[in-house]
Amino acid sequence: MYRLLTIFFSFLLTAYAAGASVAIPYVFVKNYTVDEYKASCQNWGLSLTPDGILYVANNSGLLTFDGNTWKLYELPNHTEITAVTNYNDTIYTQGNNTLCRWTCNNEGILHCNPLKRIPPEITFQAPSVELPFAIPAEIEKAQPSCFATNGELYFIGTLTHGLYILTADGFILQNLSLQNQLQDNIVRYICVQDSRQIWVALDNGLSQIALNPPLTLLGKRSVIGKLINASLKDDELYIRTNLGYFKRTLKVENAFIPVSETEAEKWLLPEKNTPSLTVDELFRNTESLGVFAKAGHVYPAGEDLYWLSINNEAALFHLADGAGTLKCRLLFDNYKMNLVTRGERIIPLNDSLVLVSAMQGTLMINIRELIGNSLQGSVPLQVSGLEYVDATGVHKLPILTQKISLPHDFQEFTTHIGTTVFTSNHQISYKIEGLSSEWSPWQQDGKISFLQLPEGHYQLKVRKYVIKGPYPELTLPIDILPPWYNTVWAWLFYIALIWIIAQSVLRYNLKNLHKEELNRLNAEKQAEEQRMQEQKSLMLEKELQNKNNELTLQTTVLVKRNQAIQTLLEELDKQKETLGDRYPNKLYKRMKTLLEETLNNQADWVLFESYFNSTHQNFMDRLRQRYEDITTGDLRICCLLRMNLSTKEIASLLNVSVRAVEIRRYRLRKRLGLEGDTNLIDFLMNF
Repeated sequence: MYRLLTIFFSFLLTAYAAGASVAIPYVFVKNYTVDEYKASCQNWGLSLTPDGILYVANNSGLLTFDGNTWKLYELPNHTEITAVTNYNDTIYTQGNNTLCRWTCNNEGILHCNPLKRIPPEITFQAPSVELPFAIPAEIEKAQPSCFATNGELYFIGTLTHGLYILTADGFILQNLSLQNQLQDNIVRYICVQDSRQIWVALDNGLSQIALNPPLTLLGKRSVIGKLINASLKDDELYIRTNLGYFKRTLKVENAFIPVSETEAEKWLLPEKNTPSLTVDELFRNTESLGVFAKAGHVYPAGEDLYWLSINNEAALFHLADGAGTLKCRLLFDNYKMNLVTRGERIIPLNDSLVLVSAMQGTLMINIRELIGNSLQGSVPLQVSGLEYVDATGVHKLPILTQKISLPHDFQEFTTHIGTTVFTSNHQISYKIEGLSSEWSPWQQDGKISFLQLPEGHYQLKVRKYVIKGPYPELTLPIDILPPWYNTVWAWLFYIALIWIIAQSVLRYNLKNLHKEELNRLNAEKQAEEQRMQEQKSLMLEKELQNKNNELTLQTTVLVKRNQAIQTLLEELDKQKETLGDRYPNKLYKRMKTLLEETLNNQADWVLFESYFNSTHQNFMDRLRQRYEDITTGDLRICCLLRMNLSTKEIASLLNVSVRAVEIRRYRLRKRLGLEGDTNLIDFLMNF
């Protein structure tokens, strides 16, 4: 019996020694909450693709993560997805009575293609893990739910106590749970990314666990205070903070414990790490330092090595010939850590370990691990979405577009850039060449948006943070198209239109010049014709005046002649009456007949009418046309009245009495149909 107990205890000691020989790894847990990935809290499965995209089976649908941006794709019936797998770069999911094969369109959007049955080559089971040990009772009690291994360590998820990390001998190295960094105790699935990274699907969120990361939080500031000085003696780390003196070993299972000032000061050098140097004092060529040329703190690290810090970033440079060569750099934002704003401390412990004072506590940086991770190569940046918004809505663009063309009236352009889950640094920065030469601050969010830009050619350059070497860049050419009225075709149209207008104006001007010339010639011709017409009118007027004068003269002569003949007739009658028979009757009659024939000579009237018609524009003919029943005597009365002769003169010309003329005028008014208030002479003058 004693021998059996001896063998049993020897076995336990051997197992413990074997387990203890494996160093307990430091872990850095990054928890993703519902508020970050915007889906259900419960996750069932995980799958990683070679291009660095994580796919998650979630109660709300299929989740994807490219290192910077989460996207959710819901099933058509809005049911949960309970399993996900990748086969030949194609994603398959399984849910309650729902099977899907997911395809990606050229816009980077996944679409579910329902399947009636699972293809025989597809399996939704996690890779089988053959445990080389019996599951410890503690884990059995916690109800194991899933298993995984990275080749060296084994991971067992449970339903009550979170995640266990074990050696190949079954020795429990760590238990991550609600009490220790993990955000939930129910583990549904474990996905191994590589030897240093694993993903865990929880009932309440997702977690990414880094094993032995280059940056470790050794002690919280709320417990040990703000770091002032430190020193490493063998495996013992001594520090001085504003709360006192502490020490610990570098093993994970240990924590800082208070020590006396006497014990600690034996190893601490109080003023050794007080920053007093400046960049300009050390480096003549500050251009080689980049942004660190404006560093506010310089810390010696031995052998011409110096730590420079600015904002929330630190870098290690080697000084030679006044210039600095970058060895490595670290952006604390990537680990959600913040350097202290005052009393900043970066304290080298040895060739590979450095202590840093942060707002969260005391950090330890393993430079060898940091540089070693950077030598693994950089994963290229990936575009996971392109879209722009205008007045008509949201427009998706192909993610493989070589050149992005946006309308002039776009309101907002957005691109999603992913660093993939394979990289340890997910910070990106960007600038728009053609608009600004300044890089934006580093950001974790992969979403890049900008509002309206003037028309022109731009380049959106995106870079991601790396520990060493130049920043990898991605360039997206962007053309802001001009409005339709400022395109090449529009300008060709404008040129053609201007040419047409110019030709039209030229033709119009030539036509106007020709017209003006014709008008000038016509005006000259009209002026000449008018001048000739005026001359002709003057001649006609003169001729008419002459005719009128001649007519007046002739009429006057006739009047006087008739008056003279009438006087002679009267005198002849008086002589006959006086002489009686002594005046021969034959002679008397002969004389009287001759005189009366002279008074009634029609030839005089024919000549008068001829002169009158030519002078008064066929006045008599017009009267005959309008008044067909007018007599010759009436016509003569009308002519004499138009000449404005007196009644006595008319009576003399007609060889009648004045009373007879008045009677004939009265009859003429009736024949012409004149009203009582119409003046006969005015009527004839205007006819």
